[in-house]
Amino acid sequence: MEDLPFRPNVCMLVVNQSGRLFLGERNGSPGVWQFPQGGVEPHLSEEENVIKELHEELGIDERHIEIVKRLKTRHQYDFSKVPEYAVGKWRGQKQSFWLVRFLGKDSDIKLDRFSPEFSSFRWCTVDEVRSLAEPKRLPGYNSALQEFEELNSLA
Repeated sequence: MEDLPFRPNVCMLVVNQSGRLFLGERNGSPGVWQFPQGGVEPHLSEEENVIKELHEELGIDERHIEIVKRLKTRHQYDFSKVPEYAVGKWRGQKQSFWLVRFLGKDSDIKLDRFSPEFSSFRWCTVDEVRSLAEPKRLPGYNSALQEFEELNSLA
């Protein structure tokens, strides 16, 4: 499996007008909280992939978001259990992280608009993200959260 490539992936830190970050609870996995993320489709730009994933996972339209910046943080990891779509194709994921401003209202978020990835969501402080996020995701999240905190201290 080590000769397989990593699947390109975008992971979004979505911040609301109150400066809190979106965390979604995985559909079918109570207590498993994470940022929205998804595989990159090669015919789309990275920005288009960010918009596509937020549309699919949060059910929001492009007018509800503003891409602030691609963060410097990168994270790559091997799958602990290879998902069906990745068997024989990818060994894990290589993530880029994006800061995205949510411009809408909570009622604009429609988790069940498409095939639901999340069953619920909450807006969190950085400390809440660190305590709630699925532990295996924290190694990737910590650098992105630190960047987010540094950007907020400059604002």
